[in-house]
Amino acid sequence: MTKTLILLFVIFFIACEKNTVEYSDLKTVLSGWEISKTNYSLDIIARDMFFVDSEIGFIVGFNGSIYKTINAGKLWTKQNSGTTLHLYSVFFINKNVGFASGGAMSGCLDEDCGKGSVVLKTSNGGETWTKLFFKDYTNIFSLKFFNETKGVAIIETPDIPNARNCYLATTSDGGNTWKFKDLAIFSSTSKIECVDNILYIAGDNQKIFKSKDYGDSWQTINTPILVSNNVQDIYFYNENIGFIVGGTSIYKTSDGGLNWKSANFPFSTFGTFHFYNETEGFNFNIICEYAGGDFPTFKGSIVYKTSNGGISWNKSELIDSLYLGMTYFPQKDLGYGINGSEFYTIKRK
Repeated sequence: MTKTLILLFVIFFIACEKNTVEYSDLKTVLSGWEISKTNYSLDIIARDMFFVDSEIGFIVGFNGSIYKTINAGKLWTKQNSGTTLHLYSVFFINKNVGFASGGAMSGCLDEDCGKGSVVLKTSNGGETWTKLFFKDYTNIFSLKFFNETKGVAIIETPDIPNARNCYLATTSDGGNTWKFKDLAIFSSTSKIECVDNILYIAGDNQKIFKSKDYGDSWQTINTPILVSNNVQDIYFYNENIGFIVGGTSIYKTSDGGLNWKSANFPFSTFGTFHFYNETEGFNFNIICEYAGGDFPTFKGSIVYKTSNGGISWNKSELIDSLYLGMTYFPQKDLGYGINGSEFYTIKRK
């Protein structure tokens, strides 16, 4: 299960003006897969998405918005989160028990303004949520829970000159309290990558941190990324096979990060990057071009597909106006994407 970077999702909408022609037949975009799109008018600026299984999913976003589906996105129902704080993360351990988190707000009249960051918890599938505030935190995001008590998150604290303000944190009491880990994580693109309950996070100085015990202890992994760059993205298919992005280079490991080889892919960033098995994978790369004005114009996406673990890739033509947005794959053969009012299903044929 994997999520694409929320940060990239936000940057894209800030940096690109959408001005394209609609592509008519999504079913032919990626061979072996079927992509379908539904348009909704949900009252949400989405910031995270999570699916418990192939049917039950949640979207969270600004102003405390939470939406739930129980039929794979055919219908979305708005839930009462009990807060107007912006929510940036959501995670469920089963169809009933889940968590959401958000950032602090100040200078407003809303009930929860000035109380700090928030963690929401539900035990009835989102029908009701309880709130817990953390006055000393400015944001809590990238939530991952392994059971009702043990979890991890990234927590930001107020800026102090020449001091770190972004931390990897663990909880053993269901999010009531958090313990900061002494890890120099790379704050600019921080997210927690989780596969088979193994955690990865980008560190400073071109390093990766890896945990196999729910975040209690961490192994430092060196990478071949140049000192002038940082680890910008991480994707692991399983414990052994993984990929990292640094600068314009992509590297692959087949032994859990002990050794890395330059991947020489025909792209230098991950869009919707996903592997169905050890050899078959794809990447949806968005294309923006400057055509006058202050911002580049969104042109569409180019789809790359490999059947040999990334040794070679087939490249599509530019597909007008296609952007899957923020994606989540609850299964290797099934994923979902949300881009504004567009909801996508990506399913293996």
